[in-house]
Amino acid sequence: MRQANLFSEKITNWDLTSTNVKPHLADMPQVVPLQTELESVVVEARGLDSRQELARSQARDLTRQRQDIEKRGENLRRRIASHLRGTFGFTSEQLVQFGVNPRPRVTRRKKPVETPAPAPTPTTTAK
Repeated sequence: MRQANLFSEKITNWDLTSTNVKPHLADMPQVVPLQTELESVVVEARGLDSRQELARSQARDLTRQRQDIEKRGENLRRRIASHLRGTFGFTSEQLVQFGVNPRPRVTRRKKPVETPAPAPTPTTTAK
């Protein structure tokens, strides 16, 4: 947006220059072709600026539409995945064909019985 604001400021400055130099063209005939060209540049720049704003608006609208369809699609996929898990089971390998990752099968091991470590024997140092 910052660059769009800078461009608008430039257009405003060009228009200001073009408008304010018009009363002085009789005194400076060499500036007439430059002022005429600047006036046409201002018109063209305003047209481009408005087209760019329209494109920016359309891009925002398309982004919002894309985000909405992403939410809908992901919601539907999750709902179907839940039904598939309910039908085939959470750990079934058949889920893979539908793009659903099965839960890994958990094998629980018994914790080994810990034996207490022998108490350290105090060592004496000879002086």
